[in-house]
Amino acid sequence: PPPPEGEGVIGVTPREPVRRSVDPWEAQRLRRDRADLRNYGRDGPRAGYYGATNRSAGRTIAIYFFTLVALAIGGVLIFLLFQVLNDEPEVLDDDFEPPPQVEAEASIEAPEPGATPPVGEDIPVIVRVVSGEEIVRFELLVSGIVTDQEFSGRVTGENTYAAVLTARFEAAGAYDLVVRAYTASGEQIVSEPIRVRATPPEVETPVVLITAEVVALTSLRVCPFEACNQAGTLEPGQVVTVIGKTLNQQWLQVETGGGLWVRFSAVDISPEDLASVPAVEPPPAPADTPTPPPTQVSGTETPTPTATGTAAPPPNAPDFIPTNAEPIEGGTILRITLTNASTNPFSGPIVVRVEGVPASPAEQVLTVSMEPNGTAALNFDLDPPITEQTTVTVTLDPDDAIAEANEDNNVTEFILVPPPEGPILSLRASVTGGMLSVVIQNDGGELTTNDARLVVSVPGETTTRTISPLAIAENDSATIDGISAPRTGESIRVTLFIDGINVATASVPNPNVVDVPPDGQDSGTQPTEGATIEPDEPQEPEEPEE
Repeated sequence: PPPPEGEGVIGVTPREPVRRSVDPWEAQRLRRDRADLRNYGRDGPRAGYYGATNRSAGRTIAIYFFTLVALAIGGVLIFLLFQVLNDEPEVLDDDFEPPPQVEAEASIEAPEPGATPPVGEDIPVIVRVVSGEEIVRFELLVSGIVTDQEFSGRVTGENTYAAVLTARFEAAGAYDLVVRAYTASGEQIVSEPIRVRATPPEVETPVVLITAEVVALTSLRVCPFEACNQAGTLEPGQVVTVIGKTLNQQWLQVETGGGLWVRFSAVDISPEDLASVPAVEPPPAPADTPTPPPTQVSGTETPTPTATGTAAPPPNAPDFIPTNAEPIEGGTILRITLTNASTNPFSGPIVVRVEGVPASPAEQVLTVSMEPNGTAALNFDLDPPITEQTTVTVTLDPDDAIAEANEDNNVTEFILVPPPEGPILSLRASVTGGMLSVVIQNDGGELTTNDARLVVSVPGETTTRTISPLAIAENDSATIDGISAPRTGESIRVTLFIDGINVATASVPNPNVVDVPPDGQDSGTQPTEGATIEPDEPQEPEEPEE
């Protein structure tokens, strides 16, 4: 028998239920009238309340529309939620370090402060700017005025920019340079000012040739020492160009021969003319060359001697000898006497050198005209003067420029003894009873003279008293009385002449003068007390009164 309805048979696939069609009107009626259709619709169990109905197209579109709106609103709400969460302050870790801020700075790399650029030339100004923003413009201000600008620079490093501007100074003087940079946001970055001083362009000074005329026959040497080799001679009258000098100006370097040396005393030039001549560091003096030992001759050969006799002097050669050296005028002057010991006359310049005394210059050129056995004298100024015994070495013709009959007697040493101290005189004058008395005081060496004159003078009147002889010992005095005082002049001047030289002067008020106003009127010309009218400086009379 078949199984009951609704039950299955093992091993047999159950048949699908036959679906029947339901009329829409019937479905509405069933939905209203039969509650069980909510659970058992036409589509089977649990199909739902609306399982037995067909939805309309308008209703389906509305469902989709409201679904999309709900999704959009949900998306907006979610976006706003994330935005709020992102705006909340972040909690930083202790190890977190914020990036460092860039401190804006501008500086001028060149020129340096204190530079001296020339006037009228373009000077590059190198600018360096540090900024966290891009620099869009550079400006150069010269003493507050914008003179150049640049709208582009180059990046030389992280947050570092550079530019080259140009400055030009039209006049000499001090200028302040400032650089101003602009960032993309408009911020200004200004450098510290630097001061430069524009200088006028150098004008080449024309080279002035210093020339000198040779005054004595002299030798040219390869270095400024007597031991240096000779390289020629210069004749009197030649003109040489001086290119150098030694520090003591005793030797001059000339263009002749490519820089040979000549003695200062051999040329006519003043030390002032050598002020612009550069001092030259001379080469070291040549060392003495030792004499090599004699060469030994082997065997029995005998060397043949060679005659090396000195060349005979010319027949008309002079022979100069220093014959005397003495200090005069209180040791301030050294007088050198030279003698021509030859039987031949000589006329021309000769160089004389002294050593061992403070003579300036130490060499002089003396132009002489000397007969056989004739003499000539030359004075050297001494500063300081000779005050104690000393020795002086006198050399004639030190370069052997003059051929002499004897070249071995040109150097002589003399012992100098300072001259005795001369008298030191002063005057004191007084007027008593119309008579003038004069005291001559000697604070120096002994005075003995046959030519002493006292000159008494007032304006318009001069009287001379001759004193012969006059002898005053050291630290002693002599009084001259019996001189009538002049009747005019407010001041009497007394002057002492010794051997024609004014050696002492004194003045004394004249008590014999009485100023009487004419016609009983006030003179108004009374001299102020203590202010006397001095007479003119008296001159030695040519013919003294007896």
